[in-house]
Amino acid sequence: MPRGSKSAEGITIGFLGTGVKAVDPATDLIEEYINQAVKPDEPARFVFPLTTDEFSDSMADLARMARKSSITYEVISHQGDRNRRLFTEVAQGAAKQYYVTDVWTQMEAILADAPKAALFVLPDEQRQQEIDNVCAKFLDADIPVLNLLDNLIALELDEDDTVAVAEPVEEVMSDGAQGVEDEDEEPQAEGEPEEDAGEPPLIESGPDDYTRVELEKMSHAEVKDIAVGMGLAPRKARENMILAILEAQGTPDSAPVASVRSQGAPETAVASVELLEGFGKALDDFGNRFFTGLDEWLTKFSLAAEGFAFNTTPEQPMPVEQDEEEQPRRRLIRSR
Repeated sequence: MPRGSKSAEGITIGFLGTGVKAVDPATDLIEEYINQAVKPDEPARFVFPLTTDEFSDSMADLARMARKSSITYEVISHQGDRNRRLFTEVAQGAAKQYYVTDVWTQMEAILADAPKAALFVLPDEQRQQEIDNVCAKFLDADIPVLNLLDNLIALELDEDDTVAVAEPVEEVMSDGAQGVEDEDEEPQAEGEPEEDAGEPPLIESGPDDYTRVELEKMSHAEVKDIAVGMGLAPRKARENMILAILEAQGTPDSAPVASVRSQGAPETAVASVELLEGFGKALDDFGNRFFTGLDEWLTKFSLAAEGFAFNTTPEQPMPVEQDEEEQPRRRLIRSR
């Protein structure tokens, strides 16, 4: 779904699922998330699916909380659900109502156009596969999906495009690439000769090579298909697969920086570098000693000046310390 023009402020949160969550702990989680995502003076907006299959008591409680907390919310419904009495209370308090055929396409369009957005999920075991399919649609559109029943833990697309709990951030390796060691790698048997750990063979570049711009416009699944087709291992992070594809094509992002001491360099050049390094170290040592001595002298002078000022200045009443003002924080209203 293409993203339209965005304003510079606020956050929009959509809701999905018919799982059960008490409104007070849910309010605490939502309040904490909003306060971390935006400033107190920036608006927050909710979007509720108002259909027979998606509406639940938990969703109704969240809508009441939004009205009490003066949070603007919108609802998305079907034409057939327009006149249902069950939805009247929620619909009347909505700032805007959408009547569409595909609720999730409309929800995705709203969240994609928002300056900041997230989808909060109330999982339901009886509809788990259906809810996972919808979550995958939003994850593929780069919209954060969080589990409201599990402390807003983030969800992500697994290697086989299934929804799973997001893993910790991958460590950055020495060569700048992100990743973790493959668990499926078999240990090398004793006595077997070690294979050459050189660079993998590069695929010859051709007219069908992909550029970074083209790959970034593709979805996670499309990038994975290209990587698998080139014989590369699929990765959970799309950026890692893009880097692997570019490297395999022989078209990396940037050319490697040549080392100062390149192999085969003339001995005079190496000697010049060593001379410059020694001269720079000597200057650093001199600077450290100079500034250390200067700092000690200034400290002694400052102490002497303070003593003179103390003996010549009349006593002044001690100022009364005032408590620091508490930072403004958005407060949502709990149910009574």
